[in-house]
Amino acid sequence: MNRPTRRPIERPARGVVLITTAVLLVVLMILALAGVSMISTQTRVATNSADVQVAYQAAEGALATAQNQLIAGTIPATDFVANAHGYYRFDTSGVQPPVWSDASIWSDAGKVVQGTLGNAAGALGYAYVIEQLPPVIRPGQAMNRPTQVYRITARATGRSGNAPVVLQSTVQLQ
Repeated sequence: MNRPTRRPIERPARGVVLITTAVLLVVLMILALAGVSMISTQTRVATNSADVQVAYQAAEGALATAQNQLIAGTIPATDFVANAHGYYRFDTSGVQPPVWSDASIWSDAGKVVQGTLGNAAGALGYAYVIEQLPPVIRPGQAMNRPTQVYRITARATGRSGNAPVVLQSTVQLQ
């Protein structure tokens, strides 16, 4: 007895595998692009953070330079009377804002003291101003000998020039 062989019923191909594979490839591509974007963002953040640290160190060096000049007495008192070249008297009337608050002075060599830190190839530029504040008499101090107070404002930028750091310090001298 011969049995008739049954032929399986052929179904038309629907392309489900093709569509599923295409969707998975698109999802994987989006994940890969997001990962690359995240890595490049993290790189920029790390670079900017390092740039700020370098600028901070340069500004600290500028503060130390200015403090050493004041303590050593190498800045004549007449320089503060002229109100130029980085040495200013504080305006006690309150009419003029502090000199350091004007952003345009930091690039003008005639209004600030400029310098560099490091060797010639990797030198970092900085600028500072010293303001002579009104003298004060500290508790227990003789009235005829007031303490002279100076405010030093230093500004430096990192290697890229896009990370400015401004630091201030006060120095009291008798």
